[in-house]
Amino acid sequence: MRRCFLAALTMLTAIPVPGYAATEGELERCRVFFPLVGLLAGAATFGWSRLWLWLFPGNTMLAAVGSVIFMAMISRGFHLDGLADTADGFLSSRPRERVLEIMHDSHIGTMGVLAIVAVLGMKTAALAALPSALLPWAAGLAALSGRCGIVWYIIGSRYALETGLGAVMFRRRQWWDGGTALLLWLVAGWLLFGFPGLRLVVLLWLFAPVWAFYTRIKIGGATGDTIGAAEELTEMLTPLLLLLLLHGADRF
Repeated sequence: MRRCFLAALTMLTAIPVPGYAATEGELERCRVFFPLVGLLAGAATFGWSRLWLWLFPGNTMLAAVGSVIFMAMISRGFHLDGLADTADGFLSSRPRERVLEIMHDSHIGTMGVLAIVAVLGMKTAALAALPSALLPWAAGLAALSGRCGIVWYIIGSRYALETGLGAVMFRRRQWWDGGTALLLWLVAGWLLFGFPGLRLVVLLWLFAPVWAFYTRIKIGGATGDTIGAAEELTEMLTPLLLLLLLHGADRF
Protein backbone atom coordinates (compact mmCIF):
# COMPACT_ATOMS: atom_id res chain seq x y z
CA MET A 1 0.00 0.00 0.00
CA ARG A 2 2.90 2.31 0.70
CA ARG A 3 4.09 2.02 -2.89
CA CYS A 4 0.56 2.70 -4.17
CA PHE A 5 0.52 5.90 -2.12
CA LEU A 6 3.86 6.89 -3.64
CA ALA A 7 2.41 6.20 -7.09
CA ALA A 8 -0.47 8.59 -6.36
CA LEU A 9 1.93 11.16 -4.93
CA THR A 10 4.22 11.16 -7.96
CA MET A 11 1.28 11.20 -10.36
CA LEU A 12 -0.58 14.14 -8.81
CA THR A 13 2.22 16.31 -7.43
CA ALA A 14 5.73 17.49 -8.18
CA ILE A 15 7.02 16.07 -4.89
CA PRO A 16 10.12 13.99 -5.75
CA VAL A 17 10.44 10.42 -4.50
CA PRO A 18 14.08 9.42 -5.19
CA GLY A 19 14.57 5.85 -6.35
CA TYR A 20 10.88 5.14 -6.82
CA ALA A 21 9.31 4.13 -10.14
CA ALA A 22 5.66 3.09 -10.17
CA THR A 23 4.67 -0.23 -11.69
CA GLU A 24 1.52 -0.63 -13.78
CA GLY A 25 -0.16 -2.56 -10.96
CA GLU A 26 0.57 0.22 -8.48
CA LEU A 27 -0.85 2.82 -10.85
CA GLU A 28 -4.02 0.73 -11.16
CA ARG A 29 -4.50 0.68 -7.38
CA CYS A 30 -3.27 4.17 -6.47
CA ARG A 31 -6.60 5.91 -7.09
CA VAL A 32 -7.76 5.29 -3.51
CA PHE A 33 -4.90 7.50 -2.29
CA PHE A 34 -5.83 10.50 -4.47
CA PRO A 35 -7.84 12.13 -1.62
CA LEU A 36 -4.92 11.72 0.80
CA VAL A 37 -2.59 13.35 -1.71
CA GLY A 38 -5.21 16.07 -2.11
CA LEU A 39 -5.20 16.59 1.65
CA LEU A 40 -1.43 17.03 1.61
CA ALA A 41 -1.65 19.41 -1.36
CA GLY A 42 -4.42 21.32 0.40
CA ALA A 43 -2.41 21.65 3.60
CA ALA A 44 0.60 22.91 1.66
CA THR A 45 -1.56 25.39 -0.27
CA PHE A 46 -3.13 26.61 2.96
CA GLY A 47 0.31 27.20 4.49
CA TRP A 48 1.53 29.02 1.41
CA SER A 49 -1.54 31.28 1.38
CA ARG A 50 -1.09 32.12 5.05
CA LEU A 51 2.53 33.00 4.37
CA TRP A 52 1.50 35.51 1.69
CA LEU A 53 -1.07 37.06 4.00
CA TRP A 54 1.56 37.32 6.73
CA LEU A 55 4.00 39.00 4.35
CA PHE A 56 1.34 41.31 2.88
CA PRO A 57 -1.37 41.72 5.56
CA GLY A 58 -4.83 42.32 4.15
CA ASN A 59 -3.70 42.06 0.50
CA THR A 60 -5.98 39.30 -0.69
CA MET A 61 -5.12 39.79 -4.36
CA LEU A 62 -1.43 39.02 -3.83
CA ALA A 63 -2.32 36.05 -1.64
CA ALA A 64 -4.76 34.79 -4.28
CA VAL A 65 -2.19 35.09 -7.07
CA GLY A 66 0.44 33.36 -4.95
CA SER A 67 -1.99 30.55 -4.05
CA VAL A 68 -3.03 29.92 -7.66
CA ILE A 69 0.59 29.85 -8.84
CA PHE A 70 1.45 27.42 -6.05
CA MET A 71 -1.46 25.10 -6.98
CA ALA A 72 -0.22 25.02 -10.55
CA MET A 73 3.39 24.39 -9.54
CA ILE A 74 2.59 21.61 -7.08
CA SER A 75 1.18 19.56 -9.96
CA ARG A 76 3.91 20.62 -12.43
CA GLY A 77 1.23 22.24 -14.58
CA PHE A 78 0.21 18.71 -15.59
CA HIS A 79 -3.51 19.32 -15.11
CA LEU A 80 -3.33 22.67 -16.86
CA ASP A 81 -1.85 20.92 -19.87
CA GLY A 82 -4.81 18.54 -19.87
CA LEU A 83 -7.19 21.48 -19.63
CA ALA A 84 -5.52 23.18 -22.59
CA ASP A 85 -5.56 20.07 -24.76
CA THR A 86 -9.21 19.43 -23.89
CA ALA A 87 -10.17 23.00 -24.78
CA ASP A 88 -8.30 22.84 -28.08
CA GLY A 89 -10.14 19.66 -29.04
CA PHE A 90 -13.60 20.27 -27.63
CA LEU A 91 -13.85 23.84 -28.91
CA SER A 92 -12.67 23.00 -32.41
CA SER A 93 -16.14 21.93 -33.69
CA ARG A 94 -14.59 18.90 -35.40
CA PRO A 95 -15.66 15.23 -35.58
CA ARG A 96 -14.68 12.91 -32.71
CA GLU A 97 -11.63 11.43 -34.46
CA ARG A 98 -10.25 14.86 -35.29
CA VAL A 99 -10.95 16.12 -31.75
CA LEU A 100 -8.89 13.25 -30.34
CA GLU A 101 -6.07 14.01 -32.78
CA ILE A 102 -6.03 17.65 -31.71
CA MET A 103 -5.98 16.67 -28.04
CA HIS A 104 -3.06 14.32 -28.69
CA ASP A 105 -1.04 17.10 -30.34
CA SER A 106 1.59 18.44 -27.94
CA HIS A 107 1.19 22.01 -29.23
CA ILE A 108 -1.23 24.34 -27.43
CA GLY A 109 -3.64 26.26 -29.60
CA THR A 110 -5.60 29.47 -29.13
CA MET A 111 -8.46 27.79 -27.25
CA GLY A 112 -6.01 26.06 -24.95
CA VAL A 113 -4.30 29.31 -24.04
CA LEU A 114 -7.69 30.98 -23.53
CA ALA A 115 -8.82 28.13 -21.25
CA ILE A 116 -5.69 28.38 -19.08
CA VAL A 117 -5.98 32.16 -18.77
CA ALA A 118 -9.71 31.96 -18.03
CA VAL A 119 -9.46 29.26 -15.38
CA LEU A 120 -6.45 30.76 -13.62
CA GLY A 121 -8.03 34.20 -13.78
CA MET A 122 -11.33 32.95 -12.37
CA LYS A 123 -9.56 31.10 -9.54
CA THR A 124 -7.60 34.21 -8.65
CA ALA A 125 -10.58 36.56 -8.80
CA ALA A 126 -12.79 34.25 -6.71
CA LEU A 127 -10.14 33.74 -4.03
CA ALA A 128 -9.35 37.46 -3.91
CA ALA A 129 -13.05 38.25 -3.41
CA LEU A 130 -13.16 36.18 -0.23
CA PRO A 131 -12.35 37.69 3.19
CA SER A 132 -8.66 37.29 4.00
CA ALA A 133 -9.50 34.99 6.93
CA LEU A 134 -11.24 32.53 4.58
CA LEU A 135 -8.88 32.71 1.61
CA PRO A 136 -6.27 30.17 2.83
CA TRP A 137 -8.98 27.68 3.81
CA ALA A 138 -10.71 28.06 0.44
CA ALA A 139 -7.42 27.61 -1.44
CA GLY A 140 -6.62 24.50 0.57
CA LEU A 141 -10.08 23.04 0.00
CA ALA A 142 -9.75 23.75 -3.73
CA ALA A 143 -6.56 21.65 -3.92
CA LEU A 144 -8.27 18.82 -2.05
CA SER A 145 -11.47 19.11 -4.11
CA GLY A 146 -9.65 18.81 -7.42
CA ARG A 147 -8.14 15.48 -6.42
CA CYS A 148 -11.32 14.11 -4.86
CA GLY A 149 -13.34 15.19 -7.89
CA ILE A 150 -11.24 13.25 -10.37
CA VAL A 151 -11.83 10.03 -8.40
CA TRP A 152 -15.55 10.37 -9.04
CA TYR A 153 -14.98 11.44 -12.63
CA ILE A 154 -12.93 8.30 -13.28
CA ILE A 155 -15.48 6.06 -11.55
CA GLY A 156 -18.34 7.53 -13.57
CA SER A 157 -16.57 7.46 -16.95
CA ARG A 158 -15.21 4.99 -19.43
CA TYR A 159 -11.93 5.35 -21.24
CA ALA A 160 -12.44 6.81 -24.71
CA LEU A 161 -9.33 5.31 -26.34
CA GLU A 162 -8.21 1.76 -27.02
CA THR A 163 -4.72 2.43 -25.67
CA GLY A 164 -2.95 5.16 -23.76
CA LEU A 165 -1.32 5.97 -20.46
CA GLY A 166 -4.62 7.08 -18.95
CA ALA A 167 -6.19 3.66 -19.51
CA VAL A 168 -4.53 2.30 -16.38
CA MET A 169 -6.65 4.65 -14.25
CA PHE A 170 -9.85 2.96 -15.42
CA ARG A 171 -8.91 -0.56 -14.37
CA ARG A 172 -10.08 -2.08 -11.09
CA ARG A 173 -12.48 0.77 -10.42
CA GLN A 174 -14.42 0.33 -7.19
CA TRP A 175 -17.17 2.47 -5.73
CA TRP A 176 -15.61 2.39 -2.29
CA ASP A 177 -12.74 4.44 -3.71
CA GLY A 178 -15.27 7.16 -4.37
CA GLY A 179 -16.89 6.68 -0.97
CA THR A 180 -13.56 7.28 0.77
CA ALA A 181 -12.99 10.41 -1.31
CA LEU A 182 -16.47 11.77 -0.64
CA LEU A 183 -16.27 11.12 3.10
CA LEU A 184 -12.96 12.99 3.44
CA TRP A 185 -14.30 15.73 1.20
CA LEU A 186 -17.48 16.21 3.27
CA VAL A 187 -15.61 16.18 6.56
CA ALA A 188 -13.18 18.82 5.27
CA GLY A 189 -16.03 20.99 3.99
CA TRP A 190 -17.88 20.75 7.30
CA LEU A 191 -14.84 21.47 9.46
CA LEU A 192 -13.79 24.47 7.36
CA PHE A 193 -17.11 26.13 6.52
CA GLY A 194 -19.88 24.36 8.44
CA PHE A 195 -23.19 23.76 6.68
CA PRO A 196 -22.28 25.92 3.65
CA GLY A 197 -19.19 23.72 3.30
CA LEU A 198 -21.34 20.60 3.07
CA ARG A 199 -23.49 22.21 0.40
CA LEU A 200 -20.37 23.29 -1.44
CA VAL A 201 -18.94 19.75 -1.49
CA VAL A 202 -22.24 18.33 -2.75
CA LEU A 203 -22.30 20.83 -5.62
CA LEU A 204 -18.67 20.07 -6.50
CA TRP A 205 -19.38 16.33 -6.31
CA LEU A 206 -22.26 16.74 -8.77
CA PHE A 207 -19.91 18.37 -11.27
CA ALA A 208 -18.08 15.04 -11.80
CA PRO A 209 -21.03 13.18 -13.40
CA VAL A 210 -21.94 16.26 -15.42
CA TRP A 211 -18.41 16.45 -16.82
CA ALA A 212 -18.41 12.66 -17.39
CA PHE A 213 -21.69 12.92 -19.31
CA TYR A 214 -20.39 15.79 -21.45
CA THR A 215 -17.08 14.11 -22.31
CA ARG A 216 -18.91 10.90 -23.16
CA ILE A 217 -21.14 12.74 -25.62
CA LYS A 218 -18.21 14.67 -27.07
CA ILE A 219 -15.56 11.95 -27.51
CA GLY A 220 -17.10 8.76 -26.15
CA GLY A 221 -15.58 8.93 -22.66
CA ALA A 222 -12.57 10.15 -20.72
CA THR A 223 -8.89 10.59 -21.51
CA GLY A 224 -5.91 11.68 -19.45
CA ASP A 225 -6.50 15.22 -20.72
CA THR A 226 -10.15 15.33 -19.61
CA ILE A 227 -9.07 14.05 -16.17
CA GLY A 228 -6.69 17.00 -15.90
CA ALA A 229 -9.44 19.34 -17.05
CA ALA A 230 -11.79 17.90 -14.40
CA GLU A 231 -9.22 18.64 -11.70
CA GLU A 232 -8.67 22.22 -12.83
CA LEU A 233 -12.36 22.98 -13.27
CA THR A 234 -13.20 21.56 -9.84
CA GLU A 235 -10.46 23.70 -8.28
CA MET A 236 -11.88 26.77 -10.02
CA LEU A 237 -15.45 26.03 -8.95
CA THR A 238 -14.49 25.66 -5.27
CA PRO A 239 -13.95 29.36 -4.39
CA LEU A 240 -16.50 30.48 -6.98
CA LEU A 241 -19.34 28.40 -5.51
CA LEU A 242 -18.21 29.25 -1.99
CA LEU A 243 -18.69 32.93 -2.81
CA LEU A 244 -22.21 32.22 -4.03
CA LEU A 245 -23.05 30.18 -0.95
CA LEU A 246 -21.70 32.75 1.50
CA HIS A 247 -22.96 35.92 -0.20
CA GLY A 248 -25.80 34.71 -2.38
CA ALA A 249 -27.47 32.02 -0.27
CA ASP A 250 -30.91 32.98 -1.60
CA ARG A 251 -29.85 31.63 -5.00
CA PHE A 252 -29.49 28.15 -3.50
